Amino acid sequence: MSNSTEKLVGQLIIAGFRGKSIKDDSPIVKFIKDFNLAGVILYDIDLELGGKDLTPGTRNIESPVQLKRLTNHIQNISTRELLISVDQEGGHTSRLKSVYGFAQDTTWAHVGKLDSPVLTKQFSEDTANTLKNAGINLNFAPVLDLDYGSGRVISDQERACSNDPEKVIEHAKIFIKAHRENKVITCGKHFPGLGSASGDTHEGITDISNSWTVKDLQPFDKLIQDNELDTVMVSHAFDKKLDPDYPSSLSQNIITKMLRNDLGFEGVIICDDPSMRAISDHYSLEETFKLMLDAGVDLFCLGNNLIYDPDYIPNAIKSVCNLISAGKIKKTRIEQSIDKIELLKSNYGIGKK
Repeated sequence: MSNSTEKLVGQLIIAGFRGKSIKDDSPIVKFIKDFNLAGVILYDIDLELGGKDLTPGTRNIESPVQLKRLTNHIQNISTRELLISVDQEGGHTSRLKSVYGFAQDTTWAHVGKLDSPVLTKQFSEDTANTLKNAGINLNFAPVLDLDYGSGRVISDQERACSNDPEKVIEHAKIFIKAHRENKVITCGKHFPGLGSASGDTHEGITDISNSWTVKDLQPFDKLIQDNELDTVMVSHAFDKKLDPDYPSSLSQNIITKMLRNDLGFEGVIICDDPSMRAISDHYSLEETFKLMLDAGVDLFCLGNNLIYDPDYIPNAIKSVCNLISAGKIKKTRIEQSIDKIELLKSNYGIGKK
């Protein structure tokens, strides 16, 4: 497969990597240069190196000064500005934590309980400012999943704002507006709604067939209609009512028919990390990419943090290149997604240097 095809495919990849600093011979530097990656995703904790106690500061983040130096270095590698992403939802699911010297924040669930537009605005502006100052331009938030109460993974981790779709919509709009004002892209997640899930897609198949309802769609639907969502992340949850054969992230019914056609979403569709066991235990890398591309995924978040594999990124790109060589995926399909990603970046002033 030609180098030009690898560089084409690489533009659909956001890659995770190890290191709080990078050198000229760091693998991520080679991947950015060789594959023309769309960007990177940063974590504070390395799930292997951090051990059972999940020791803080074992991956990419240890202080504001260090992080800014890292993001500057990453941007200097590429001839065009990259997407530098994190999950900064608030509380437990935040990478820029107070233990590293960043401002103390609260959980998205607490934001919902306070139910104060003024306080939500302050929380959102603080989050967006922190990310902007750190050199981060893509935040995988807000969570649009509904709060189903205890015993549900999203609720137990205090990641859901409310069980009332109207409240989720209200606070998400404030969150998105603050990020847009700071030129930080946001991402509504986890389509078509993960709030009712009692299992964790990181650990295996999560079946929401008996718990998901149309109510879960309401925040996504309204925010799409109001042109608030630039990107949507699709979960790996399975719902036999929506697709009897495939989990959400591999499903044409859910991504193309429901999200694209029925809800009219025209932005960038991102998959949750395909190394999560809900996917990786059941599909090969090549099968995963074939199904996701056919389903309509545009941007692949390859965090490479559940089980670190130094060859994960090149193997992923090779898998897509093999699909193109075999005529199973057309280059024009890849180019369609690149066009959406480049339009998004252009809208936020992210482009060629």
